[in-house]
Amino acid sequence: MHQQSETKKIFILLLMMIFTGLALGVTPGNVNAEEAPKVIKWRMQSIDPPSLIGPQVTQKAFCENIKKMSNGRLEITLYTAGQLAPSLELVKALNIGMVDIAYTSSVYYTGIVPEANIDLVTLPPNMLRTLQDAIQVYWYGGLDDLIREGYKEHGVYYVGSMFYTEPNTFWSKKPMQGVDDLKGFKVRGYGYYAKTLAKLGASPTMIPHEEVYTAMAQGVIDGSMTAGSYYKRFKYYEVAPYYYLPGFAPVWSMGVMASQKSWEALPDDLKAIVQQEFKVFAIDTQQRTWWEHEQMIQDLPNLKATLITWPDSEVKKVKDVGMTFIPEISKKCKRCAEGMEILQNYMKTKGYN
Repeated sequence: MHQQSETKKIFILLLMMIFTGLALGVTPGNVNAEEAPKVIKWRMQSIDPPSLIGPQVTQKAFCENIKKMSNGRLEITLYTAGQLAPSLELVKALNIGMVDIAYTSSVYYTGIVPEANIDLVTLPPNMLRTLQDAIQVYWYGGLDDLIREGYKEHGVYYVGSMFYTEPNTFWSKKPMQGVDDLKGFKVRGYGYYAKTLAKLGASPTMIPHEEVYTAMAQGVIDGSMTAGSYYKRFKYYEVAPYYYLPGFAPVWSMGVMASQKSWEALPDDLKAIVQQEFKVFAIDTQQRTWWEHEQMIQDLPNLKATLITWPDSEVKKVKDVGMTFIPEISKKCKRCAEGMEILQNYMKTKGYN
């Protein structure tokens, strides 16, 4: 009887605790329990195939670092070229939320977003010379802000431009010593690099990276142009043994873009983490790709490739032709005109005109 009495007392005490907890808004399942943080899951689409340094190292680190810095509150899963959406359709994919964030290039979207035409990678050759030039003009001088305003009208938040100091250059099946040899040159090209080459007598065409090797091997094109380190990574030296320096640009850009809806749904502290990590990602990528290119140059003899360096006089001819497109770019939209004015004023200050 004594044991039953004690059991009854304990039962009554537990009931009192439960009712007291309910009155205070506490349930047995959450007494002394901390509310688990909400986890936001994003999908990141890269335009790079898996073999490049981005998916292997720097883009992978970008996603991992954001997860660590946010204490697991923002998880980003990385997808490589074409896994979620074709590269040419990434602006649309970001707009509708199929993709939350992307590593891509404005060269694909100049026909959709007028302001994409003032992205450094789409401009004529050799307008800027150094990493510091690019950071000053785009991050601090206002061009990224103008580009951001343009993409916003298409449901995309432009996180920012990131810059490369491996040259944007070209390679060919036959040797070329200067501008005169560009006549009839069938080359993979894009943006105002391609328009400049066309004005010099070449025949540029846009071909996806995955088709370039075969196109050169079959003689569809005579050469290609893009980031210098691609020459070794894609084994282009096997079908185009002549590699050129200084190329079309010593500094050029790619970009990180997010879905405007996904971006606006982020708490402010997570936005700050993404923006902070973006700059770490940008510098990490720039340094690693620069060094990869430096090592490749040393390795050219082992690749049975020949380095051809064009004299300054030939490089200037290419630049002078490219500069004739400035009025055309400025007329594309009001922000384009503002951007080109900022860029030209900077070039004048630096003596680049």
